[in-house]
Amino acid sequence: MRLRSLLAGASVLAMTTTALFAVTVPAQASTGDPEVAKSLTADVKSGDKVRAIIEVKSGESVSSVAKTTEDASSATKVVDKTSSNEFLVATMDKKTLDTIKTDDRIAAIYEDRLSKPSLDVSTRLIGSDKANEAGWTGQGSTVAVLDTGIDRDHPFFAGRIVTEACFSTTYDEPRYQAVSLCPNGQPIQTGPGAADAETAKCIVSGWNRCAHGTHVAGIAAGKKAGNAPSNGVAPGAGLLPIQVFTRFNGPICQELGATAPCFLSLTSDQKLALEYLASVQATHKVVAANMSLGTATKHTTYCDNDEDFGALAPEVGALLRAGVTTVIAAGNEGYDDGVASPGCLSQALTVGATDNQDAVAGFGNRGNLLDLFAPGVDINSSIPNNIFTSVSGTSMAAPHVAGALALMRQAYPNLSAQELAQKLESTGKPIRYDSGNAQVTTKRIDLAAALPPKPTTSPTATPTTSPTATPTATPTVTPTVTATPTPTKTHTPSPTPTHTHTGDPGDPGVDSNPIPVPDDCKRGNGTKPLSAKTWAKEMLKNKGSLSDKTLLCYLTLAQNGSKVFPELTDATTLAKAYKVLGTKSKAAKALLDRELLAAWLNYAHGVYNGSAKVHGKTTLSKAVSAAERHRAGTSAAAMKKAAVYLYKHVNK
Repeated sequence: MRLRSLLAGASVLAMTTTALFAVTVPAQASTGDPEVAKSLTADVKSGDKVRAIIEVKSGESVSSVAKTTEDASSATKVVDKTSSNEFLVATMDKKTLDTIKTDDRIAAIYEDRLSKPSLDVSTRLIGSDKANEAGWTGQGSTVAVLDTGIDRDHPFFAGRIVTEACFSTTYDEPRYQAVSLCPNGQPIQTGPGAADAETAKCIVSGWNRCAHGTHVAGIAAGKKAGNAPSNGVAPGAGLLPIQVFTRFNGPICQELGATAPCFLSLTSDQKLALEYLASVQATHKVVAANMSLGTATKHTTYCDNDEDFGALAPEVGALLRAGVTTVIAAGNEGYDDGVASPGCLSQALTVGATDNQDAVAGFGNRGNLLDLFAPGVDINSSIPNNIFTSVSGTSMAAPHVAGALALMRQAYPNLSAQELAQKLESTGKPIRYDSGNAQVTTKRIDLAAALPPKPTTSPTATPTTSPTATPTATPTVTPTVTATPTPTKTHTPSPTPTHTHTGDPGDPGVDSNPIPVPDDCKRGNGTKPLSAKTWAKEMLKNKGSLSDKTLLCYLTLAQNGSKVFPELTDATTLAKAYKVLGTKSKAAKALLDRELLAAWLNYAHGVYNGSAKVHGKTTLSKAVSAAERHRAGTSAAAMKKAAVYLYKHVNK
């Protein structure tokens, strides 16, 4: 499903976001006439052509319904009939609507609507909003978040933090110059206050560099309060934040393409955190451990036995046997047939990103090792200082799944961890995409399908929280994990290696390369618009100043926002985008595609807000909206005029 949007205005922290087409799904009709959105009916009666989603009944042919739709009127255009086996997208007039609304093959017809990008878009998409209303909130379980700590007094988490921990390294070797982020300055701290993300060492030039964990935790289990956009997935679950990052002040940052100081995570700290979690999981009823971090190394096979990347396999396996699923982001390198580590572990649940209209995020890793998809584009969630902002990445997709597991545990208390994951996979919406030389199908979680209508019994109370005192450091962590029979898993793991880690980066037994970092995708901070020709150069390897990863991020943001890409014109890869931007064709559509894509890229680069004036009183949002209407039409003269307007006032 590839449905897009126009631009929206500015959001917090001087960041702007794209307005998304929310899929407003009416009640499904099993028999008789299909449900038709009232707004769509009103618009076509007024003489407007309206972009609509036509959902077919189970077992019916999308292509057959598409032909009927197109044949109904010369003014109708089917813009997408191949991305889904469940629906098609078309622009239609009243004549077409009158024809197809009595077609008994169609379940529902509804308008492609505009809505502000926020957490409530993604939770609606996966059905957790309705699940929460029905009583499935994750109450009785806890979600652990291994990340950069948490803004512990953010209203999104009020009364929900069950305990905290920190595993962070101090290491004065000149290359690293690593400093622990634990509030007590030690390598280990447990208890309330241990994962505080608002410490002085997290602040660089007034910017909190430990915001990532707060954003992730909000997606998994934020509870609406104050100016919150909506609930997270599991607003009744407890939260157990664990800081696993370290501040590096040495040249290692430059070696990894960052500016010092940089905030990275050592594998040894992650191992310690997982061991600690195993020791407390029963007390706090932990159902999932979210790890929105990873390396950039591509894996096409499981890495359990890999001497470089299988280091977390024993801990992930132990947690799974204890009933805790480790949910890991697939990574943001744009691999279409592989994932990053530690998502390559066979006993982890690895999550990729789709946008809020179910198109695969171009930046997200994917392929046969991917277990599930979840929304990961323009997700609005909490960040330090009690505010909210939108970020994209597989980092944002993973906590949707971690929160979903809390809801699943509440609904199915007798299922094993693997059975809960398998139920999410079996009930999810299939997303088909190209991977290497094959087509792959991965399910996007759908809680409306996975959960019963409502709880039949009162849920277990949420674990008691104690958010005040800050304890002294805990010198060692020696967990005890009681082994339980390992349930059958969809992906059969290879025997896992044994690792002995001391936690000292100087020890040869430890992976001393602190590559794993939180992954995310957001708008840039560009100040000058680039022409289509310059953007075309950027798309060529080693020819521009922006990285492939950044460009894939920008293309995804354009794809998520535009009504043209890729429904009418495919620009989902760097090579395809280059062809659009560097076209020599004089055809009106090609010229308009070129300037439209450049305009979207200038938006993604941060040059413009949606409300920015580009010519007189005309905003970027209005300019792009008008151009995309002309692109969907038939007038070559109007298309050329729109292309010239964008060239002169937006991309020059």
